[in-house]
Order: sequence, then C-alpha cells, then structure tokens
Amino acid sequence: MKPKPVISLSDNHRRGIGTALFLLDRMLCEVEEYARGREARSVLYVEQNTLAPEQRTSLLAETAQMRALLQEIKDGLGLEAQPEDVGRKIWGECSTFWEVLVETKSRFLKRYGPPPALLAPYLDPRIDVLIAHLRTLTDLVRPAEKQAENHDVQRTPHPRRE
Repeated sequence: MKPKPVISLSDNHRRGIGTALFLLDRMLCEVEEYARGREARSVLYVEQNTLAPEQRTSLLAETAQMRALLQEIKDGLGLEAQPEDVGRKIWGECSTFWEVLVETKSRFLKRYGPPPALLAPYLDPRIDVLIAHLRTLTDLVRPAEKQAENHDVQRTPHPRRE
C-alpha cells in the first residue's frame, strides 16, 4: 500500500513539481555516468572525462544525497515516477535535429556570407543523406502499430522549410 502524502497538492502543482524533479533526476543519471568514467567518442563528438578520482567519489556521494532528498519529496508529496520511453526520446531528438540539418544546407549558410561555389554540390547531397538516416532512426523507434500503418500508407516526407 502506498503511503499517504504529507501535503495534498492539486494535479497541476503535482505535475509541475514532478516534471522539474524528473528533469533533475535525469540529469543526475548523466552526472553519475560521468562519475563512473563515461567518455563518449565519435567522429566529431568526443567527451574528455578529466574528473579526478576524488571528484568522482564526491560526485557520487552528492548525487546519492540528492536522490535521498528526491525520494523524501516524492513520498511527502505523493509524486509518481515518470517512465520515459526511450523510443520517444530518440524520436524527439531526431525530429528536432532534422531542422538543424536542413538549416546546414548551403542556401541557409548565406546568413554567414556567401558560401564558396563548390560547397553546395559537396555539402547539400550529404546533408540530404544524413536527413534520410534521421528519418530511418525515427522509423526504427516508432511504435509497432505506427510501423504497420506506414507499410499500408505511402510515407509522407517531413515538411520542408526550403
């Protein structure tokens, strides 16, 4: 049986507080990953984890104390854990990044001054391929019922701002 909250809240207050603390808790997960040595390495993105062993230990201790307080607030206000669907998170990030890539095409780069003549034929087709890959990533994490619908209906491209 779930313990009764210490303070009664409206649903709006509960959602607002819960969302803020959810985001804090999610950030603490990333801090813990760094404290445990995470260093992502890719083509252009490289994390350099220069945290000293003492810093790592202190970060883990601090996040543990914060989590204990989060648990206390959760219990005191009757907050619920908010599961985050990783597929939706991937979909959202890919969808957001689609616009960033579109605006990396040569015609949008004119805001920085005239691009070199050879840039458009080199860059734009490669950006188009990256955008196609983002679309594939979003399709891969789409719920099964949505994937079935997509096989029955011709795929509608993302809206273009070009």
